[in-house]
Amino acid sequence: MGREATGEISFGGQSGPGKLLLEAAEVIVRGTLRLRLPRSALTGWQADEDGTVLVLNTAQGALRARLGAPEVAAWLKALDRPPPGLAQKLGLAPDRPAWVIGPVTDAALAAALEGARTATPAGAALALAELPDEAALDAALAALDGTRLPFWAVAPKGRASPLPDATLRARMRAAGWADSKSCAVSDRMTATRYHRRADPPHAAGA
Repeated sequence: MGREATGEISFGGQSGPGKLLLEAAEVIVRGTLRLRLPRSALTGWQADEDGTVLVLNTAQGALRARLGAPEVAAWLKALDRPPPGLAQKLGLAPDRPAWVIGPVTDAALAAALEGARTATPAGAALALAELPDEAALDAALAALDGTRLPFWAVAPKGRASPLPDATLRARMRAAGWADSKSCAVSDRMTATRYHRRADPPHAAGA
């Protein structure tokens, strides 16, 4: 994941120079064309006859990107690899369990936590909480007091969320946490990883 390349890109009767980016869930096109193609919408991929053009097949037609043979070969190899699952994106494994604070209601999150969760911070690689609202955030922050585990805050997506991303980020930063990464959890939830900021050095003579 995370590949990017530049070249002449054509799709749907339009063409021009642009950049192609491969993400876990989608292919993004920037430049003359601006597209987001979900990985699930790709029906296949291959090189053209001389190997210099990447062809991505969709129900709406083929996207063609002239990237050069070495880059096309690298893209085909990357596309052949399955995208990482949610457990991998969150850094979860049986030997890297999450200390789960509070209930988990999201089915995708519950599946990712299967066999990789603990009810206490002892032995946990990270902390995680589903935060449907600010009351749940208050409870999570109270539980996290005194710990330095990385923390995944899982909250509802969208403008109508009871805990908007801007509010969550402001509250976490005010509590001494910095955000470092985010990922989609499901069609209704997203996760942001936070870590405690280092304590500021004491002034000399303090």
